[in-house]
Amino acid sequence: MPIPSFEIVHVGNNTYTINDQGRTLATLSSQGTIDWLLRSISDPGALITEIVKETHLCYVNGFKFQLNFPTPGTLMHKLTYAVEDGGARAVFTGTCASPDGNFASVTTAVLTVDARGDYRWTLESRLTTNAPVTMQGIEYNNVYPSRTGCCMLFAPQKMYRDTLMTDADGITWRFPHQHMLHYGGKIASLTFAEGSQAGFFGEPAPAVGYPVVKVHKSDLPPDWGICDMYYDLHCMARVNGEIAPGTAWAFKYDISYLDKAEGQAMLDAARPIPISLKDWEIHDYPRLELGLNDFISGCDISQFDDSSGFRQHPPQRVWDRETGHRTKGSLRITNARPEETTWSAEPPTQIPSETTLNITALVKTEGVVGKGMFLRVRYHTFVWHPTPHIEWSVTLESIPVTGTTDGWVQVSVPALKVPEEHFDYLIWFDVILDGQGIGWLTDVDVDLQYDNVLPPSLEEGGSNRKANFRVQARKRAGAGPGPVR
Repeated sequence: MPIPSFEIVHVGNNTYTINDQGRTLATLSSQGTIDWLLRSISDPGALITEIVKETHLCYVNGFKFQLNFPTPGTLMHKLTYAVEDGGARAVFTGTCASPDGNFASVTTAVLTVDARGDYRWTLESRLTTNAPVTMQGIEYNNVYPSRTGCCMLFAPQKMYRDTLMTDADGITWRFPHQHMLHYGGKIASLTFAEGSQAGFFGEPAPAVGYPVVKVHKSDLPPDWGICDMYYDLHCMARVNGEIAPGTAWAFKYDISYLDKAEGQAMLDAARPIPISLKDWEIHDYPRLELGLNDFISGCDISQFDDSSGFRQHPPQRVWDRETGHRTKGSLRITNARPEETTWSAEPPTQIPSETTLNITALVKTEGVVGKGMFLRVRYHTFVWHPTPHIEWSVTLESIPVTGTTDGWVQVSVPALKVPEEHFDYLIWFDVILDGQGIGWLTDVDVDLQYDNVLPPSLEEGGSNRKANFRVQARKRAGAGPGPVR
């Protein structure tokens, strides 16, 4: 059995690297988030000496998990760590409390190496109530796999396409990664037990394997949740009713990688979670992706779909399938009185560094009085210090269109240039009608180009924009995690 030699190094601002034999296998933020970078003791890796920035959970280099309870929201007060057994075992303990003082939690994560040379994490999370509370459920951890914090602009880099989870009867269920259908009701209809596991899967198998969480002991009925924005996996338990002070629950689980054969066996046995006609009717939303969008296609809730979507809200926000430019498809906003209506593509999307984003579209208006119809890009990032907050860096708007237009008018959002140091920024894309009247939007061209790179030859059947992005995305995806932020 391979013998590790773990070392924990403080690299400033209460952040740490976890190293083994000259390589960094994980980083630890001041918020208690561990980003696990290397699966195996034999994996090559760099030695990280600086964490440039603590990022939001949407930015993941490896496989992230936490030393606090996301729900009820305990925050890190104290971190302790130790290296034991001559360097073969590392132990991390996060002592946390909720801001209101109603809850205290302790999570201990133990890092070892198994018989085949894979790193493995064994965790125990314990929550104690300090006051009478009423709860529906708790979340003792939240895990994010590499690159799944990305969205539409990063779609070609995704490593995983589905979340798989096993229920109390040993049945494995398959939940495709898509942004529009929230699986809460479907997961709530299942029953889970100790021994249940859930994780991230893709076809073909990624070289790193399949990361999974397996519950070994749970003082409450186990449960899971899937975020429809980042695809993160919520490790949960079901609670109902009022909880007395002093009540405590413990959860023991491990986080590891399945090899290709183990993962394939789960994939082969998995049943697709049922998608009903009502699901389709409720989630009938036009999609937004790279390239030209003429709004004739909707988001696919039955399989992997990494587009963003526009959630309808009639009569103000409607997918108009009779009005369009080249084809019959547009977004229509109707303001019966003077007001500002914003229709955002959801979820927001992370944007790669060293790129330039250009967005053009066609707009038509009828009887619009007021500022008019326009497009907006809100460029932002998440900042932890001195207090956690969103930093809105740039807001870009097209020139508004008002009155009644003679046909379709082209509008453009000023170019957004993303520098190298902005590695974890996101954008919201908004369609806005400010005033009274009706406005339509179609033929939205989302053009993302990497800077200082010669464009490749055109792929057969594709546009130059998409070909260029696909090639550059593949190139970057194979370059490793790079500097850690």
